[in-house]
Amino acid sequence: MWGWTDSQTDKEYALLGLSNGIAFVDVSDPANPVHLGNLPTHTVNSLWRGLKVYRNHAFILSEAAGHGLQVFDLTRLRGVASPPQTFTETTHYDGFGSGHTIAINEETGFAYVAGSRVTPGKTIGVNTCAGRPEGGGGLHVVDVRNPAAPAFAGCVDADGYSHEAQCVIYRGPDAAHRDREVCFSANEDTLTITDVTNKSAPVQLSRTGYAGRGYTHQGWLTDDHTRFLIDDELDEQNQHINTRTFIWNVSDLDAPVVQGTYNAPTTSIDHNLYVRGQHVFESNYRSGVRVLDLSGVATANLTEAAFFDVYPTDDLALFNGTWSNYPFFASGTVVASGIEQGLFVLRPNVGMAVKIDYSPFFVRQQYRDFLSREPDEAGLAFWTHEIASCVGNAACLNDKRQNVSAAFFLSIEFQETGYLVYRMYKAAYGNLPGGAPVPLRLEEFLPDTRRIGQNVRVGIGNWAAQLESNKNAYAEEFVARSRFTSSPLQGMTPEQFVNTLDTNAGGVLSANERTNLINELTANDTAAGRAGVLRKVAEDQNLKDAELRKAFVLLQYFGYLRRNPNEGPDTDFRGFNFWLTKLNDNNGDYRGAQMVEAFINSIEYRQRFGQ
Repeated sequence: MWGWTDSQTDKEYALLGLSNGIAFVDVSDPANPVHLGNLPTHTVNSLWRGLKVYRNHAFILSEAAGHGLQVFDLTRLRGVASPPQTFTETTHYDGFGSGHTIAINEETGFAYVAGSRVTPGKTIGVNTCAGRPEGGGGLHVVDVRNPAAPAFAGCVDADGYSHEAQCVIYRGPDAAHRDREVCFSANEDTLTITDVTNKSAPVQLSRTGYAGRGYTHQGWLTDDHTRFLIDDELDEQNQHINTRTFIWNVSDLDAPVVQGTYNAPTTSIDHNLYVRGQHVFESNYRSGVRVLDLSGVATANLTEAAFFDVYPTDDLALFNGTWSNYPFFASGTVVASGIEQGLFVLRPNVGMAVKIDYSPFFVRQQYRDFLSREPDEAGLAFWTHEIASCVGNAACLNDKRQNVSAAFFLSIEFQETGYLVYRMYKAAYGNLPGGAPVPLRLEEFLPDTRRIGQNVRVGIGNWAAQLESNKNAYAEEFVARSRFTSSPLQGMTPEQFVNTLDTNAGGVLSANERTNLINELTANDTAAGRAGVLRKVAEDQNLKDAELRKAFVLLQYFGYLRRNPNEGPDTDFRGFNFWLTKLNDNNGDYRGAQMVEAFINSIEYRQRFGQ
């Protein structure tokens, strides 16, 4: 099973694997889940079905012969009128026949199918990988960056069969492999670690067995990428021991070691586990969902924090009960699958960080509030890891959260979009009337920032050309608006126009700059000419420097509180001026001024998210 959060509505959905397909359940109201419908299997029924989500699409496989990879557009779940419905797949990939599980690195857009079998007619190494009958069944790599057109990308099978994997951009302590794409594979009797940055030539970094192994089934990294927790599926049954979790130290990817084990009070078999912050969520068949506290993981010391028993009859080491769970909803809802029982919707009472305290949600909100867009996958993963790597250290979390948030204001993307909008208003009109210290209001800032930032994601694609095009179009639209055309600016001579802009901006132009702009406008005194001159004044470095701190304070209100500084609890600009004074007293250092920290921890900000 897996989950999906709709970025348009923040509604949460459980995706439950069935023997005959996938069920989609809206769990946004966890006390009243709604079964929206099912996607039938591609071929025949099977007890094994794996799925993951990427870019609003579900990628689904099965151990049924010839099933391949189903792709389903999850946005089709929006507004289902008469549930439950029967859906059809959006597209299909036939590069493999069957598979056991699938991992997707959302940061890169590659899927890794474990335990695949060859599709008849395909050529191993060209458009498929060696399957289980051929001694393979390693990771079959699929490029899913365009979900509508999955494509074969390579094979990771130097170690033979893989049962499960987690593939990430590694950001742990091993500097030699940092920022590389790395897969951590549970390969029946080993933890096998592979650099898969080059899909056509993966490099196996290590292959490590361990004492007491039964069947190396599945595992997950801690948020700081220093530990990998493994559930061995058959050690309990074969060795007659209690449920055991292996704690690996993976600080050296070339030589990982088992640091210790957690031995549970139950005798059930452990199956799938996932890490969220300070907690591990294990689906352990008959003993149900077990939640472990990771606070002592550095010394291989885990403790049980909570559990939900889906099979209360007993905790025997048999294959009944819960197979998997999904603990990554921002709300704190956890969904779990029961083999015989169905879907469980849970809310663990373990002090989980939720909503704005949950790192992925917090980072996503910075994109929305400062860049006026949804995050790109790489950016979301990078900034989330920056915070999540604190793994429960409160001082570290507080420091990282304010630094990450401030980075969005200081980013090239915001400085060239939202901050340019601020400076356009400043140059054109000066500050707001009535002695206000700022040039624009939230209702002006938001749509203009969205306009100038449309389809711009710095560092991705031809972003610079798109930004330049947006700036030109925005400037021309700005001078065509009724506020501008009905203002005194419209009837001014080129000299008056330039001088007025300079005065509004605070006298930022040098004599030569002013003369050059007057001459430029005299030669082309058109709307386009005036738009160009206005933009040049707005982009003057002296203006950027002069207004940066004021804009920084203003964006505390616009970004975090979503209001103007003289609205809501404030009736004037005293609050704004207080923070501007603090920022100036600390030479622009937001940390010394405790400004960002105060806003992101404020009651008003947290109330935006119901906290």
